[in-house]
Amino acid sequence: MSDVIQTAIASSISEWLQTHPAVLRLVQLLLWASNHPIWGLVMFIIVVAIAFSLIKALGRLLEILGLSILKAPFNFVLALIGFSFKSLGTLGGSAFQQLPVAKNAEPPALQDSNSQSIENDKQQRLADISTRLEAIKQEQNELLQEVADLIKSDV
Repeated sequence: MSDVIQTAIASSISEWLQTHPAVLRLVQLLLWASNHPIWGLVMFIIVVAIAFSLIKALGRLLEILGLSILKAPFNFVLALIGFSFKSLGTLGGSAFQQLPVAKNAEPPALQDSNSQSIENDKQQRLADISTRLEAIKQEQNELLQEVADLIKSDV
C-alpha cells in the first residue's frame, strides 16, 4: 500500500516539475549543492546576500514612498501659497508700472572699501585657480607622454 502511495506522489511531483521547468532547475541546483557542500555554502551565502540587498532596497523604497506621501500636503500648500503670491505680484506689478519715474535718474553709487576688497579677493582667487589649472595641464601632458612611451616600449 505504501509503495502505491509513494509512486502516486512521485509521479504527480514529477509531472508538476516537468510543467514548471524553472522550479525543476532550482531543485536540480539544490541537489547539486547538496552533493558539493562547499559550493553549496558559497551559493547559499550569495543568495542570502542578494536577498538581504533586495529587502534593504524594498525598505528604502517604502521609506521614500512614505515620506513623499507625508510631504505631499505640505508641498501642495507651499505651491498654493507661491502661486497666490505670484498672482498678487503680477496684479501689483501693473500698478507699479503706472507710477511716474524720473527720467535719467541714476541710483547713487555705493562704493565702499568692503566691495573693493571683495573684488580683489575674487581676482586673487581667479589667478590662483588659473595657476593651478596650468600646473594640472602640464602634469597631464607629462603623464600622457609617459603613457605613450610605455606603449611604444611594449610594441
